[in-house]
Amino acid sequence: MRTRFAPSPTGYLHVGNARTAIFNYLLARKNNGQFILRIEDTDFERSKKEYEDAIIKDLKWLGLEWDEGPDTKNQPYGPYRQSERFEIYKEFTQKLLKEGKAYKCYCTPEELDQMRKECLAKGKMPKYNGRCRNLTESEIRKFENEGRKPTIRFKVEEGLNIVINDLIRGKVEFNSSNIGGDFIIVRSDGVPVYNYIVVIDDYLMKITHVIRGEDHLSNTPKQILVAKALQIPIPEYAHHPLVLGPDRTKLSKRHGITSVAKYREEGYLPEALFNYLSLLGWSSEDGKEIFSKEELIKLIDIKRIGKSAAIFDFNKLKWLNGIYIRNYDLKKLKDLIIEYLKEKYDVSSYSEEWLLKFTEVIRGNLEVLSDVKNWAPIFFEDEIVYDEDAINILKDSEINKITEKIKEKLNNVEELNDETYVKIFKEIIKETGIKGKRLFMPVRALITGKTTGPDLQQTLILIGKEKILKRIERFTEIY
Repeated sequence: MRTRFAPSPTGYLHVGNARTAIFNYLLARKNNGQFILRIEDTDFERSKKEYEDAIIKDLKWLGLEWDEGPDTKNQPYGPYRQSERFEIYKEFTQKLLKEGKAYKCYCTPEELDQMRKECLAKGKMPKYNGRCRNLTESEIRKFENEGRKPTIRFKVEEGLNIVINDLIRGKVEFNSSNIGGDFIIVRSDGVPVYNYIVVIDDYLMKITHVIRGEDHLSNTPKQILVAKALQIPIPEYAHHPLVLGPDRTKLSKRHGITSVAKYREEGYLPEALFNYLSLLGWSSEDGKEIFSKEELIKLIDIKRIGKSAAIFDFNKLKWLNGIYIRNYDLKKLKDLIIEYLKEKYDVSSYSEEWLLKFTEVIRGNLEVLSDVKNWAPIFFEDEIVYDEDAINILKDSEINKITEKIKEKLNNVEELNDETYVKIFKEIIKETGIKGKRLFMPVRALITGKTTGPDLQQTLILIGKEKILKRIERFTEIY
């Protein structure tokens, strides 16, 4: 099996397109095949190198490795770029022209617009009427003397039944009379169009399975006709449903984050996003939801990709990401978290041991890595801001007694660690009779400014004796 992912670099990688890439990748690996990356960059007005670079970066971040390409300068392989293959396409175009399967069309945009209006006026779908199919030599010379730049159109035979045995949707049929007539394969500026060159590329790259979104289904009959005209093999097709937002409309920015790059910036782990996207429209037989890449490769089955649209559940993705964070390699997680801390704090002044412990303590409170910014002030700043719930708890009449006891006990130890923490609070409970929530809720509020958070014992140990005393002093000054 040879599959491909062929994005256009006209924007950042959309999660829906990333899912397509993942399906192609998993199925190729499942079948000991190859996964090819091809950049379809013939839309020169909208294609940008920055988008291509971003797409490649996102694919690598997700862990998608492709298997071949034209160069090895900056990445393992490739990718292939259509903009670098125009000479190849010209050979196939000349073949079609020579065999009478394509022809030059000199119709102006105004003439084409008039044809469209005439069709609509008759209640018919717009369709090219073939007026340039059989031009005489004198007519061609006349048009060329007028300075008209021709397009090249593919001849569509009327009344053909085009059958697609789609691996996901089953049998799908089209009639060639309903696909818009003779269609353009090369524009007047000499640039070949998508529906034409995608066929050539898939043939030359020996693609056996074209797995893509159902929005491409309407392109398939044209591509099959081109393949038959060129007398080249037709790949197997599989058109999966699109990803929809919670309101069952096409997933867009109004629903939430849609670009892979943004998920990376927010602090989603690539393994979590890969896992989640692979389950949009596909499920395992046992209903399990958390998989490694290796498990997904083993279990993926194109027959289990559903025909119904997949609904993107932002909350479920965040939940899944939280699970990955809690089970991630601690050192790797620490390195990732530090990148968010560096924006505001000088982490170089903290030991590796302290940063690892901080990561271990905080990970349970993170759904995305950027959440660390919400908790960092507790650990890294001398002064803290008390939220409303904390202030309400600190109005308790016993807070002064608790505050004085903590100061007294802390001043009697060299450092706060597990042993001294237990000793201090045992003594406070014994001497004041205050215990349980009556003790520990005010302590959390006093030292962290919040009423919830990571494990209190480990949090206080990480904050350390000096910071705790400073915060108590500051609290007594203000309140």
